[in-house]
Amino acid sequence: MNGTPIERVFNRLSIAGLCATSVGNGLGRFAFIALMPALIQAGWFSKADASWLGVATLVGYVAGASLANALATRLSSAWLLRAAMLGCASSFFACAIQGAGMPWFWFWRTAAGVCGAILMVLPAPVVLPRHATSIRARASGVVFSGIGLGAAASGFLVPLFIAAGPQLSFLRLQGVTATWLGLGIVCLALTAIAWRAWPADAVDVAAPAVAPKLPGDIRLTVLLILVAHGLNAIGYLAHTMFLPDYVVRELGMPLSAGGFFWSMFGLGAAIGPMLTGTLADRFGLKRCLLAGFLLKSLAAILPVWSSAPFALLISAVLMGVCTPGVVALVSAYTLECVGPRHHRKAWGLATSSFAIAQAGGGALMAFAAARLPSYHALFCVSAVALVGSTICVILIRERDRAEDRPANADSLPVPTTASTP
Repeated sequence: MNGTPIERVFNRLSIAGLCATSVGNGLGRFAFIALMPALIQAGWFSKADASWLGVATLVGYVAGASLANALATRLSSAWLLRAAMLGCASSFFACAIQGAGMPWFWFWRTAAGVCGAILMVLPAPVVLPRHATSIRARASGVVFSGIGLGAAASGFLVPLFIAAGPQLSFLRLQGVTATWLGLGIVCLALTAIAWRAWPADAVDVAAPAVAPKLPGDIRLTVLLILVAHGLNAIGYLAHTMFLPDYVVRELGMPLSAGGFFWSMFGLGAAIGPMLTGTLADRFGLKRCLLAGFLLKSLAAILPVWSSAPFALLISAVLMGVCTPGVVALVSAYTLECVGPRHHRKAWGLATSSFAIAQAGGGALMAFAAARLPSYHALFCVSAVALVGSTICVILIRERDRAEDRPANADSLPVPTTASTP
């Protein structure tokens, strides 16, 4: 067992974290959004049923975020990560059965949401403490870039698999069935890449076997992080729920324009975490997190200020960059604020806050959107929420965290298999 902290940003452990977030969120959650039109057109589901399956994923995500930390105090984090990745893959294979009925699909989409939340909560506390402090923000960027990469990949893979369906007629596969199976195979491949990279002692290093109570002097810090991250969830909802529809129906642009701006969001999401992580390692986590929230607020309000294509392009790309990029910064900043001993619990609570705000805010926005003459009010709500996130981070008081760090905090045990690319 090598006790030297990892000093390379790209290594087997950080790439395993990337695979985990890609399977759990980039594919496990966002691929379904890309697949919804095909499901409706192929007659698998009505528009209402497909929408309810999207809700099932959010419900599962809330449940998984609440369960992740409790499970990790009783089971090996490495085992949970492997099981959650396999669970996401299994959900795709299970959904390939046409006509299985809504309860079947609801169960498996909920399961995908549960696994996606686990794969959001656990990778960072396992990966980040094993890296040198000088590169932790960039390592966090690698882990969370899987969200954007998976989302971007799903936008490419879903049409590809749909088109491949007729070519597989000898297997009696329809396009939608081929897509479910293809996405499951991709998830299995990523699971195989990450399988042996997870350290066997993850549960002992990332946090104690029994999660300690948060000390009184960091509870206010954690509370401010929870509120900031919850508001952060509301801050991206208007774009991820309504931007294509706003472009096409409210602004009267062609359908291809809506697709283009959405793809630009995905491109930004793919590069965001590494970009923000690199900047944070150079300029400091708190400073970059504040800048990230403010830029994300600007991205949220830009469509209200201008409907010019260039403004919409900047808004889409910037929102894409900041969505997973700020998540990576919040996770790394949480580690900086509470120390490795409390990181898993604090980050799990922050993920739960994000999930609850996302589900509740999304439902309220969907309700309001049907009754408002324009999406402008919802873009404004997102922008104001992000200003609130900024204020919360400003209020976090710097303190001496030496008591939270073991003497060799930068030298936590690192498996030799995880220290080389």
